[in-house]
Amino acid sequence: MLSLIPKGVVMDRIEALRLFARLAEVESFTAAAQAQGIKQSTASKWIAALEAELGVALVARTTRAVQLTEAGRLLRDRTQAIVAAYDAVRAELGDRGPTPRGHLRLSVPVVFGRLFVLPALATFLARHPQVSVQLVMSDRYVRLVEEGFDLAIRVGTATDASVIGRKLGESRRVLVAAPAYLLAHGAPRVPGDLRRHACLVHGDGSAPGMWRFGRGAAPDLPVPVRGRFSANNSEAVLALARQGLGIALLADWLVGEDVAQGDLVPLLEDFSAPPAPIYALRPPGGVPSTAAVALVDHLAAALGTRPPS
Repeated sequence: MLSLIPKGVVMDRIEALRLFARLAEVESFTAAAQAQGIKQSTASKWIAALEAELGVALVARTTRAVQLTEAGRLLRDRTQAIVAAYDAVRAELGDRGPTPRGHLRLSVPVVFGRLFVLPALATFLARHPQVSVQLVMSDRYVRLVEEGFDLAIRVGTATDASVIGRKLGESRRVLVAAPAYLLAHGAPRVPGDLRRHACLVHGDGSAPGMWRFGRGAAPDLPVPVRGRFSANNSEAVLALARQGLGIALLADWLVGEDVAQGDLVPLLEDFSAPPAPIYALRPPGGVPSTAAVALVDHLAAALGTRPPS
């Protein structure tokens, strides 16, 4: 397209629009030029170039002030949105540059986040000083788009099929109980026996407790479980299991020390529960920022040396 900018005038259109917005506010070429850090003569040339390119007069110059024409008022009303949209795109593209930068809002489960994600975040932030992170620790499955999250780390299958996920690893789960519970109630010999036991269920209570167990090449079979206690926090379930109040199905990295010390006893060792996948999830659509990609890569490398791998 043929440019109508007068010959010899070098003008950045976005900066010219910023200047015009300030001129419309202060109604003075001198004050507007000072605010933008340019010479008054440059400001006059930029406005004249805008008028030439648009083919309309934007300002009416008088000896006392600068007044906007009807076309000028229309451009003033549109300029703020134009400049804001440009700044937003520039920031977004900048976040996708070769150097990770920008802000990330991250959701992680409470216990797994404290034990594994937080240490990895510390080294990530030290390595990437231009990245900031807002960490939200919750066992609730957040809605990434509606709640403004860039990433979520989840242990377990994602409930939202629209999200985009990268598998970081798996968490093996083991069935455990305290010696005091087993002394009082006996130990289950097959998964079906769990129906008659007090089970400590890790979940939000939105659905009945259902544990699955497999053996060798046989398919996993569901076992409905129930008890007098359930919680959406695995450490709460662990605490009551230690007190002998029931049988719990928990991550091996969470109960390993208790099992080693004899405070908890592994059960049904000939059977196995399906491992819980560990995913990094991001909202659907668009291209992730360089910061988001770098963080997921960092977590994948960090978790590769951890028990859940």
